[in-house]
Amino acid sequence: MKKGREALDEDEAEGDVENFGAEHDGGVLAKDSNWRLNTENQSGRRAVTFTLQTQTWPAKRAILLVHGVGNAAAGDYTQLLAEVKAMLGTEADATAIYQLWYDQVNDWFKAKTDLGNLLGDAVHALSRQINDSDLGESLAEVMGDVLWPVLLADARAAVREAYMAQLKQMVVDGIASGVAARRQKLSIICHSLGCFHTYEALHHIARFPSHALQPATHEVRFDNVIFMASPVQIIRTVANAMGSLVPNKRWLYCVQGDQLSIPSETTLTGLQVPSVRRWVSITGDLDPVGGHFFRNRAPWGYMEVPGQISRFDKQTALNIASKQELAKLFRESRRDKLPPLVTANNPHSWENYVRLNAPELKQWITA
Repeated sequence: MKKGREALDEDEAEGDVENFGAEHDGGVLAKDSNWRLNTENQSGRRAVTFTLQTQTWPAKRAILLVHGVGNAAAGDYTQLLAEVKAMLGTEADATAIYQLWYDQVNDWFKAKTDLGNLLGDAVHALSRQINDSDLGESLAEVMGDVLWPVLLADARAAVREAYMAQLKQMVVDGIASGVAARRQKLSIICHSLGCFHTYEALHHIARFPSHALQPATHEVRFDNVIFMASPVQIIRTVANAMGSLVPNKRWLYCVQGDQLSIPSETTLTGLQVPSVRRWVSITGDLDPVGGHFFRNRAPWGYMEVPGQISRFDKQTALNIASKQELAKLFRESRRDKLPPLVTANNPHSWENYVRLNAPELKQWITA
């Protein structure tokens, strides 16, 4: 039982979770086990059922894939999964691959229009930062479609809870397969808004021991966390510009401190133990979500974390010759009342990031 300030802090930060699971040594959650989150939205309190993925590990390696904005569910991102397996090659059969389908806890995201002026304020803040007459307005509108869920505190908390539950299930699966937490080779590959959810979840589990996922106390460390087209710095910049308009900003980890950081746990002796051994940022020079505006890197938009490995893809093969072409491509990705549709010729394509960086990804993940 949590006591004192920690209990109050975490109660404020989180929803009401049922059946989260036991500590590492308390047993394995059942196959296709349901996990329930009670939360509130504008329609009142509701219970959401989230199905955890669980499997037997073939060896000691596991990967969690975390998608960006969209109504993704099991069976989607089949091409992405194929690219990841192709990248792993013969190591694919020795790797447990999980995919975080968090959209079933986000039904209220369809209430985007209810944000009204708040969304408009965010888009306006983005447009001012881009400060380019050819790109600013068009890209800000599209990026608003990608990033607006951050403006819903209930939605942020729900996704974080689902994310942490899946992380815990992955670790427990490994233990049940005979791989102790300290021996597990854990990796996360995330894309777009999934990078934000990853940043927030990792900082939360490093802070609160109740989740049994800390790097020192519970010996859960991630060999690799690989961010692809991360909007984390953009969210930090826009959230700071909007100030108190951002709901529950105190529990938005990406705006805390003087700079972005790799999460860690401080031991009783004062030793800082990072949760992540290799923190990687990969983005393309034409991808605005990753902080690049027609080959110009924006310090206010690119995620720069001390200690990270940075990779920049030159996206000349996409044959986008002008700012106008880039803006048109992103405008055409927008759909009425639906998330943007990112195709293979779009600089934001997750599949392309995996394919272009396959040799290094394999080297990092199978090390």
